[in-house]
Amino acid sequence: MDYSKELSVALELARRAGEIQLAGQKGKLDVERKADDSPVTGVDRACEELILSGLHDTFPDDGFLGEETGTREGKNGRTWIVDPLDGTRPFIRGIPTYACLISLEAKDEQVVGVIHLPALRETYSASLGAGAFLNNQPICVSDTRELNRATGSALGHVERQKEAVGQRLLTTMSEWDYAYGFMDNYSYGCVAAGRLDFSVNLLDQPYDCAAAACIVSEAGGTYSDIEGNRSVHNGSIILSNGHLHEAILARVRSDA
Repeated sequence: MDYSKELSVALELARRAGEIQLAGQKGKLDVERKADDSPVTGVDRACEELILSGLHDTFPDDGFLGEETGTREGKNGRTWIVDPLDGTRPFIRGIPTYACLISLEAKDEQVVGVIHLPALRETYSASLGAGAFLNNQPICVSDTRELNRATGSALGHVERQKEAVGQRLLTTMSEWDYAYGFMDNYSYGCVAAGRLDFSVNLLDQPYDCAAAACIVSEAGGTYSDIEGNRSVHNGSIILSNGHLHEAILARVRSDA
């Protein structure tokens, strides 16, 4: 199926959301705390309102899952998954790794993905069967095949350091050639572009990783949760070049 229209709409909405984010950096931010104590700003809400409105106008039968506004059921089995401002903490601090994330899920498969990092002027995009791109140029994952030669990114191991899974990830990080701690979707984009060989996140929601799942897959890589299930809905994610996926899984999954 051709998803070029969906991708085009997602790219335009992400671009417009990015403009709101860049403008927001120039003024005073109204920061609030959500129930889970994570920060949210008026920029987050303005971006989600823009994206939700744009998607509903163009694809009225599609469902919607957004970080700030929650779930709206659709009529056709398709769901747009959106994080209007991924990386609110770096955004507040002026760190340029924040992003707008838009993806489309159809029949449990990620078929469109956009990661737009306006401050870095990088836009990763993909649609099912059409390849992956960075600023409209084709990208592909790395060819690294040995864990001790790999450069990876890890997230969530600090929050889960007292759990067995956190300990397993910390242990396997010592086997890598180098371990980075990039913030979420910048690291995911780096996997798709071959800059990193993989990224492991023990704490991730679908709106954080669905776009990356599509993009990394179309770049020649693969994804799963930390138990090996090909899903973005289980609270964790591994995105890799494919060659190293089983090696990472063998070390972090619960039966490791």
